[in-house]
Amino acid sequence: MMDELIHKAIGESIADLAAATGDEMYVVEAAIRAGGRKIELTVDTDKGVSIGQCAKLSRAIRARLEACQDNIMLAEGDFDLMVSSPGIGEPVKVQRQYLRHLGRLIRVNYLDGEAQPKEITGRLLEAAVGAGEEAPSITIEAVREGRKKRTAGEPPVTIRLSDVVKAVVQAGL
Repeated sequence: MMDELIHKAIGESIADLAAATGDEMYVVEAAIRAGGRKIELTVDTDKGVSIGQCAKLSRAIRARLEACQDNIMLAEGDFDLMVSSPGIGEPVKVQRQYLRHLGRLIRVNYLDGEAQPKEITGRLLEAAVGAGEEAPSITIEAVREGRKKRTAGEPPVTIRLSDVVKAVVQAGL
């Protein structure tokens, strides 16, 4: 019941903020711990999310939860709420995040056609993550390790998202 109240407050607050600003925010990760006393929310937009947007969302969620008369703990503000954005070095957790990182360096651990572990570091060229008929995938152009990050001269690699074990955006251009 409490988790439902918290998720409802999050969803409604994100919708209100999107209507007011035009920025379509989405949840990357939501964790509700200690019986609702600790709420950790990671959000993003297709252009990236600012500290100001996180603060506005946090205030909106807190106001909604404190107005909830169905739960005395929430109504009294007896909870910690943390709203943040995913940082560089954090794994990609939802498909939509790939769109935001087009053109950036990314390190992907994945399973090849024979289910063997592989790793590639390269520039994210394409992300087919929509509701189309083909399986969601990403296309990466491998780069050589080193200071200049030049292309490795190999053809781009397309990886089905179902084969991705872990993908982490890398610092740099």
